[in-house]
Amino acid sequence: MSALNEALPLALGAAIYPPALLVLLLLLTGEHPRRLVLAYFAGAALMVVAAGLVALVVLKGSGATAQSSRSASGGVQVVVGLLLLVLGGWLWRRRTREPEKPVSGADDKPSRIAEWSRRATASQKWSFVLGLAMFLPSPLYLLAVEKIADSGSSSSSNVLAVLICAMGVLIFVEVTVLALFIRPGSVAAGLERTQVWLARNGWTLGAIVAFVAGIYALVKGIDALG
Repeated sequence: MSALNEALPLALGAAIYPPALLVLLLLLTGEHPRRLVLAYFAGAALMVVAAGLVALVVLKGSGATAQSSRSASGGVQVVVGLLLLVLGGWLWRRRTREPEKPVSGADDKPSRIAEWSRRATASQKWSFVLGLAMFLPSPLYLLAVEKIADSGSSSSSNVLAVLICAMGVLIFVEVTVLALFIRPGSVAAGLERTQVWLARNGWTLGAIVAFVAGIYALVKGIDALG
């Protein structure tokens, strides 16, 4: 698990994805928030853990690791770095929208995320599906898995490291689930403030994290290729 010092910060950065966090907040306004958030968490956990383990197997099996081929590993990092820069650009553009403006840009239609969230607040099944959709593997998480694959540790250590990183990606959902069972009153009290802050700052923060990680991945990848 020697790669965790690099991989875990990347996984925690992947947790900062405004659409997924906004959906989580909207689920808390449903009639049965505990059930809805638990279903959302189940879908998200299934997606994140499965994607991480599959990515680990693919990287190991294809030889795209530093132990097998330094250039192949560098190529993966360059590709992921470019994807992160694209993601950062998308998030940066989104920060310029007014919080109340629909994603589609049409004033008379709800955004796609808002429509999905409306369905999810009435159905645990929709909440589960939305958890799967919102937590498709991000470039940051894939970069974290790549660092684990490059570590040269044993298979069991690598699997454990992926599971720890998966917990990092899900940190906000995990904290919300715990709060709903331990201190449900505190969740309701902080809901409105969190929604306002996230609408104003979430996109910017996500973009900055993606840009920094993208540049980091490009530098490391180009160095490996050289």
